[in-house]
Amino acid sequence: MTIRWGFASAGIGLLMVVAVPIFGYGLPTSYDVTTGLTVVLGVLAASCLMISGVGLVVARSYVTVGHLGHRKEYTVLGVQLGTAVPGWVAAIGFVLWYVISVTTSGSYSGVEQVHFTVPIVLYLSIPVIAVVINSVNLLIAFSLFFPSPRRLSGY
Repeated sequence: MTIRWGFASAGIGLLMVVAVPIFGYGLPTSYDVTTGLTVVLGVLAASCLMISGVGLVVARSYVTVGHLGHRKEYTVLGVQLGTAVPGWVAAIGFVLWYVISVTTSGSYSGVEQVHFTVPIVLYLSIPVIAVVINSVNLLIAFSLFFPSPRRLSGY
């Protein structure tokens, strides 16, 4: 299950890395300079998800019959934390920056107000979904390397 989830999250991350620039520059706010910043932040959040998925695929190989292999789990947990935290920061910055960009779009001279439409909301949801999946990857890695006593009692 861990390997399949890792491959799935890495694939979703790769799709998001491709989708963020395509959708970002196709929106009505693409004239704004801040769109470039939100695209970079969105790609960063999606890249963190992709790397986290690869780390989860590798993590399973460190667990062998009944014990952990050579304490390499800390490397995997470092990868998971090292992708989760920047992913969270990038997603928060992305959403805040883009919401400010949309809400202040009518204040420029000669530019009409942009409203929150379905494509804009979907664009805003991409890094949020990436962060949620990345957080699930982090929880899976922790439960893989530090199982609960209840889970261990079954063995």
